[in-house]
Amino acid sequence: AGAEEDAEGVDHRMSDEEDKTRLAVSMGKARRQGVAAEGMNMEEVRDFVKPVYQKDAATNAKITGIMKGNDKMQVLFGHLDAAALGDIVNAFREVTKEKGQEVIKQGEEGDCLYIINEGEVDVHVARPGTDGQVPKGDRGPKVVSLRPGALFGELALMYSAPRAATVVISSPTCELWQLDREPFKMLLAQSSQNQYALYEGWLSEVDLLKALNQYELSRLSDLLESTLYDAGEEIIKQGDPGDKFYILEDGTCSAFMTGDAGEQKVKDYEKQGDYFGEIALLTNEPRKAAVRATGQGASVLSLSQEDFISILGPIQDILKKDMGSYKQYTAYLQ
Repeated sequence: AGAEEDAEGVDHRMSDEEDKTRLAVSMGKARRQGVAAEGMNMEEVRDFVKPVYQKDAATNAKITGIMKGNDKMQVLFGHLDAAALGDIVNAFREVTKEKGQEVIKQGEEGDCLYIINEGEVDVHVARPGTDGQVPKGDRGPKVVSLRPGALFGELALMYSAPRAATVVISSPTCELWQLDREPFKMLLAQSSQNQYALYEGWLSEVDLLKALNQYELSRLSDLLESTLYDAGEEIIKQGDPGDKFYILEDGTCSAFMTGDAGEQKVKDYEKQGDYFGEIALLTNEPRKAAVRATGQGASVLSLSQEDFISILGPIQDILKKDMGSYKQYTAYLQ
């Protein structure tokens, strides 16, 4: 947990005008509600120049590992692909502070987060007096010390919240990596725009998805998670509960059913836009087949059950109707 957290102990047929307005709003915000959700101009996002502070491979790997290992950072960055995450890592800049310097001050507006590279800091929290105010200049007692690898100040990026603690350098010097709010917001928004541009083109051509309007399609593209599977790697396991819907992005995969007579291949997925995994979500029954990547492997987009119900409401009747065309296991033994 970060220091600040420790301290704090449808109508689907909308008009074109509404459609475009909601799309613009959705594209101008971070992916998660409440995460630095200030409005942004789409042109400014598009034209924003990505900051790059040069680092060696070991430093890049260290920052990436810290971000992946922090639960709150996963809320912010867990959905990003490797390239987009790399852009965030590039935006961290190194700063050096001396002993006794205040890195952040309780009550002030926060505009960045920090990761400690070398050195240590002390975290102080001042408690309000009987008048409800924190005495001016009072840091309060030390509540925790943080060492290399620790991350703090993240609440400023997540919620635009006032600093909940004062952080002071306790070692002779301290090297920190600093990520400012502006590049953080812009890079997340750019990633969302790039993902939408990437998916919107071919997703809109998938027959199943043609019933979705522009706003619904943009939400879908924002929520889809892309995963690479090696040939032979299992995407779905027969008998497991259904928790995701899948769309083939690239490569090939096949469905297999296992019964008394062994395993039988029942379907190939070879075309971009082919989908699977919907039956278990529609029926709340266990997976009836396994799906594995074939050929040279597959890139597959997935949508959680919750988002599947929310986003794909307009086409669930189509999916239920198509369920009747699937053969049972015994039909493949004939």
